[in-house]
Amino acid sequence: MKKNLLLPVLAGLIWISITSPTTAQKINIRVDPRIELLAVVQFLSDYDLINTFEFPYKHDIKNHFSAYKGHPAVKGFAEMRAQGFSFDAPPTAVLHLSNPPELKINPPFTDYLIQRAGGKEKLEPFVKNLRDFARKTQFIAFFKSHHRTYSQTVERVKKKLEAVDYIGILKKYYGMKQRSYNIILVPLFKGNYVPRVKHKDGNFDVFNIVSPLGIKNGLPEFGTVKYFKHLAWHEFSHSFVNPIQHQYQQQIDSFSSLFAPIAKKMKQQAYDDWRITVNEHIVRAVTTHLSYMTKGKEAGDQALRYEKQRGFLYVEPLCKKLEIYEAKRDKYPKLTDFYPEFINVFKELSKSPDRYSHHMLFNGNINEVVLDKESVVLIIPTNERNKDIQDNIHTYVKKIHKMFYKGCPILTDKQALNKDLANNSIILYGTISGNLLSAKYIKGLPVRIKADRITAKETYRGNHLRFITCWPNPKNPYKGMLIYTAQKAEDIIGINSVFHGPTDYVIADKTTILQAANYKKDKDKWSF
Repeated sequence: MKKNLLLPVLAGLIWISITSPTTAQKINIRVDPRIELLAVVQFLSDYDLINTFEFPYKHDIKNHFSAYKGHPAVKGFAEMRAQGFSFDAPPTAVLHLSNPPELKINPPFTDYLIQRAGGKEKLEPFVKNLRDFARKTQFIAFFKSHHRTYSQTVERVKKKLEAVDYIGILKKYYGMKQRSYNIILVPLFKGNYVPRVKHKDGNFDVFNIVSPLGIKNGLPEFGTVKYFKHLAWHEFSHSFVNPIQHQYQQQIDSFSSLFAPIAKKMKQQAYDDWRITVNEHIVRAVTTHLSYMTKGKEAGDQALRYEKQRGFLYVEPLCKKLEIYEAKRDKYPKLTDFYPEFINVFKELSKSPDRYSHHMLFNGNINEVVLDKESVVLIIPTNERNKDIQDNIHTYVKKIHKMFYKGCPILTDKQALNKDLANNSIILYGTISGNLLSAKYIKGLPVRIKADRITAKETYRGNHLRFITCWPNPKNPYKGMLIYTAQKAEDIIGINSVFHGPTDYVIADKTTILQAANYKKDKDKWSF
């Protein structure tokens, strides 16, 4: 009886493809039952990479699965997680499985996954327990009952991607193709991953596993058109670029001295070594050129400035070299054929490694402020009308400080006004009138915050609106400032639960994202 219940569902998984009418290239956008099953197990194990958003789907998961919190799959994951089976490894592992409840291993797990899991003796029993969990909890019946939620979620993202043939553009530019291109939407996740699964024919299924940025009308909201353009171009580009590097590892390593001038910026973004940094530079050079090709000179120049300000100083000479690639595609039909020219770029740069290591103006985004831990100072308000709420803001900021900014100073706004903060990355908490430093600096920003609305590029109305933004430190354009503010003082408490980081600013109603975008930057002038 259970078997009959499950079979029809597997034929109707939530899978929507965006197909170009001329190139037949497609991005498969879906909610994947394997990843959802994993997410439920991770949720029950109190995994710290489950988001904190509250919405109906998460409540349904609590109600349906909470009784199984003691299941071996949940306990097994908690144990493996503590030993390093976390971040990208678990979702990549389940993509090597067939759909639940069978979860057959095909293709075999890679050595990387086996090592991350602590050996086959741990990974294979985990899969066995996962099968048992899927059957005992009637997971597929639960999955089927939420078909409407998944479909609505997928349709939202589909509309954001359907205007451009992203895969056709990538295939033409690289002169290569992959087995499939997939965006998997995961309502419970916090953080994104870009795994690949290799098949017997040597080709890859490539994936973008995407977490929501907020909740909108009770459904997870997964980002803007610009956000998904980045996912489609940047993350899928890695599936073309990264494998080529293996053929040229020795030559690339010989220019590793180029890492030193940019090491600090790279490590702040989790690019810890030269090899990873090379891949990032080449991918960003390509995506910058794609901006030139599809959006024009202004968009391309903006993309190039953005990459340089984030520390990718060698993108510019790589972009210059790509002009030859684009002009001589008969000679270089694939990027693989052209790759030795990138080696020549690094060879030339190594002759004068300090050529590009100049000071970089702060150019956003929010993450760029919080990553500069060595110079961060947190500023708390002293001028909020309700002193009890103000005290609660202080308590909240101290909690954030303990979690993320240990060793960084906390100053009151009054103390900060009497200090020279030119060499600091400043983080301000409080309403505009409540934080004296915010009141001073907000005048330079193109935003207006009123009791019933926030006016930015558009006007957003509400009574619990929050505004999170980065901006150059007014005393030093090479450093950044981050402002956490809201219409009401009580909405400062918990403001970090609003998803933010990869853009310059976020406007939210409580935790629901209304807008997340970057400023338009023309030299030293920022505007919406």
